[in-house]
Amino acid sequence: MAGGRAFNLPTRDADVQAYFDANLPQGLMGAEIGELKIEPIRIQGEPERLRVSASASLPTLFMKLVGIDEFEVATSSEVTRENLGLQLTMVLDVTGSMASGGKIGALRQASRDLVDILFGVETLSSKLSIAIVPYAQAVNVGDLGDDFIDWSYLPEELRTHPDWRRRWGGCVQARPTPGILSNDKTVLEADAYDSNLAPVEIGGKWKPYIYPHWDSGRNPPGWEQNRYRQLPFGPDMDPSNPGFKAPANIPYVDDDDDYRDGRGTDGDPLGLPNGTFSGPNKDCPSRVLPFTGTRSTLENYIDTQLTTKRYTIGNQGLIWGWRMLDPDPPFPNAVPYNDPETIKALIMMTDGTNEIGPGAYTAYGRLSERRLGTTNRNTAAREFDKRMEKICHAMKAGGKNGRDRVEVYTVIFGTVATSTNSNSTRLRGIYRDCASRPANAFLAPNNAELQSAFRTIGNDLANLHLSR
Repeated sequence: MAGGRAFNLPTRDADVQAYFDANLPQGLMGAEIGELKIEPIRIQGEPERLRVSASASLPTLFMKLVGIDEFEVATSSEVTRENLGLQLTMVLDVTGSMASGGKIGALRQASRDLVDILFGVETLSSKLSIAIVPYAQAVNVGDLGDDFIDWSYLPEELRTHPDWRRRWGGCVQARPTPGILSNDKTVLEADAYDSNLAPVEIGGKWKPYIYPHWDSGRNPPGWEQNRYRQLPFGPDMDPSNPGFKAPANIPYVDDDDDYRDGRGTDGDPLGLPNGTFSGPNKDCPSRVLPFTGTRSTLENYIDTQLTTKRYTIGNQGLIWGWRMLDPDPPFPNAVPYNDPETIKALIMMTDGTNEIGPGAYTAYGRLSERRLGTTNRNTAAREFDKRMEKICHAMKAGGKNGRDRVEVYTVIFGTVATSTNSNSTRLRGIYRDCASRPANAFLAPNNAELQSAFRTIGNDLANLHLSR
């Protein structure tokens, strides 16, 4: 059993040997114990097994009278690594800080290691399904359809333009919540719609995230420039913030009519510049990967779609990860909570504290819009922290009815795992308390320890039983 629980860890054989030596030390009852043999058995289409065997020479007592001084004994045992059904959501930080120090590469490798452990030798699984939610300053949920997306605020061109770079890409805004929430993490306010699973008829639909655009070189002071234009805009549409009425004169635009028509100051059409930092989907991460039991789909997504963006708003990643596990809409999920044959689990990973840029557009709009009840960056970050605490408590408390439990793992990666500043210390407390058990909370100061944490989580999720 000790070897089975560490089946795919590099320390497996050493763990088994240490356990064996501790229980059967050389010389026990005068025995001479032989070499312990450890044999993994992997056969396509069958559960993985681990066989351990050993022999020993024991001195005799009464048999000495007939000239037999010792006799040999041998035994073996097998453990079968057989998974229960598992639905796992991996909520992964792909913010800008992940672009340095090889961290995004380490995250890709750690994620692949976890997939390898859970799939074993299988390429397809009917019992295992994994979803991935990359998050930065918003989450890309894709087009959930008319029942869940509020199209009324989106210009038609942003839905229909043939160039995908000029269309809405799938990120959404947080549902409206009235500003400052209580400090009591055990209370999830009924109208905290950005932090709970309330259906759209209660919490409202999600509005598309569209990063505002500004005339080239004339963005407002302190606001980030986004050099693109959508077209056309009607006379009552504000091109700096689609969905709002335009003032008589559009700020920072030389010719209002030309701008509405999509023309530059010289009258020529102005499209999307080259580069990855402009356009309506600026800083919108890759679209979430729905649950899949196909190994190659997961591997390809991990290799190609975990790309870095900007700011860290962890509560948005966490709530969307929970929504994917929930059997109720907006995502299709036929597996109920508390299915005796299926575990529901979530991994929440970050490499930094929650934050919002002073002029950045996020799932909460601009900081200046006061959607978090404040224009202060530190106060806003604390609002994100509070929302995380409330979501974690609600998940661990059993969701809407007190019985819908999710096994939660947390991983803090990089310098924030060891930093002594107050923000890092608070974040570690949030992630420690969010985990379902103390053993489910991991601190990974470097790339190697991140991979170790993911491998440990993968092995912990594997259900084992002794077969022989």
